[in-house]
Amino acid sequence: MALTGQLWVTSSLGGYLGNRKLSRTLRHAAQPLMKFRQFCQIKEALGKNKNDLIFFDKISNVASAGGTLVETNTMPETQITIQTGTILVTEYGNSVPFTGKLETLAEFDVDNIVTVVLRNDEAKVLDSAVGDQFKATQIKYCCISTSSGAFATRTNGTATSTATANFDVYHLKECADKLKTLNVQKYDGENYVCIASVNAVRGIKDHTQFTDAAKYGDPERLFSGECGRIYGVRVIEETNYLSNARGDGAVDGEAIMFGADAVMEAVALQEEIRAKIPGDYGRSRGIAWYGILGFAKIWDATVDSECHIIHINGL
Repeated sequence: MALTGQLWVTSSLGGYLGNRKLSRTLRHAAQPLMKFRQFCQIKEALGKNKNDLIFFDKISNVASAGGTLVETNTMPETQITIQTGTILVTEYGNSVPFTGKLETLAEFDVDNIVTVVLRNDEAKVLDSAVGDQFKATQIKYCCISTSSGAFATRTNGTATSTATANFDVYHLKECADKLKTLNVQKYDGENYVCIASVNAVRGIKDHTQFTDAAKYGDPERLFSGECGRIYGVRVIEETNYLSNARGDGAVDGEAIMFGADAVMEAVALQEEIRAKIPGDYGRSRGIAWYGILGFAKIWDATVDSECHIIHINGL
């Protein structure tokens, strides 16, 4: 039997008697862990009017080593080679437009909402740009089993093989030893750094040697996102750039290990938040982030015969 009285379901018969409540708490989408940019080894603050292509010099070791001398012989002479690297600075940015009417009628500060999401976007974009340079290294390592792995040098830095074992402490030691044989200096003077995806880090965390090493207690964390240190390697977990699905079946995740002088950052204009000049008599508004920057790996294995970065599970 149909009711003819007042009803909540019909606005004109009762629904208008209640006002919808708007929660005062704003909730933003989850953000990834962004860890690469903090490891740009050298930051060049170039400023304006310096062109878009930046050069930097790389000095080789002496061509011939010194040694013992004979009193009556002349001093041996040698030379060094100077290589030039380049960084191309380019524009980065993004924007969110909105109307003056929205800004006037909204209960929340639209400027603040937009600024937060643009700051998050800025961090993710630039962190990924730095990650591109780390992963462009020519030295690749592929996890084959729990006790074997393979190194290869790819002239174009492109991966061609698939991992068949999880990245774990054995592979971490192999890559650390490789950097040592290449005479790569430790990042902080004492440790190399390994940035890994969640699945790759899991292979480290589940290893008994890592859990035992964690028992000694090290509350100090030198780098953002650090989850532990073992065999002279600081392990950093990130979720923004590296793949969790790189591998065969359950064998997945990828990582980057490096020492000092890995990636350089050049800044012509530091990234910043900008407000749009209002248009259409103030009815058209917007906010953007903008910067002019460049990133480049410093050493090239095929040019300099030197490399300071290993891409793990990227053979």
